[in-house]
Amino acid sequence: MKLKSHKVSPIKRIAATIYDLFLLLGVWFLVGSVGLWLNNGEVLNPWLGLFMVFISTWSFYAYFWIHGNKTLGMAVWKIEIYSIDGKNVTIQQVSIRFIVNLLIVFFAGLPLLQIYFSKDGASISDHLSKTNLRYI
Repeated sequence: MKLKSHKVSPIKRIAATIYDLFLLLGVWFLVGSVGLWLNNGEVLNPWLGLFMVFISTWSFYAYFWIHGNKTLGMAVWKIEIYSIDGKNVTIQQVSIRFIVNLLIVFFAGLPLLQIYFSKDGASISDHLSKTNLRYI
């Protein structure tokens, strides 16, 4: 496998995330439907619903990052996640990366600008989770 570059621009990261959000919509509808079915059609507690969305989203990313090193959105943009130490991506790395990426979304993506100022082209979530993205 020939690697073109390990620096993935913020625009490509955002594009892959948007693609994955459409897939996640389907997951959220499924989780919500199962929750309603299990609760006999009664609307769930909003906090329980938010928790279900959080867990299903984390599970989506954890599964795809650990089994294949990419989500479908990342595959479309030819991006792959890898552990800096050369081993497989771990649950701990996935969890750290997921939480930090949630904070990045909360701040409207502004922390992604660090990529332009970082000599290795890594974002905050890359540094904290000891993972990185590369083109495949």
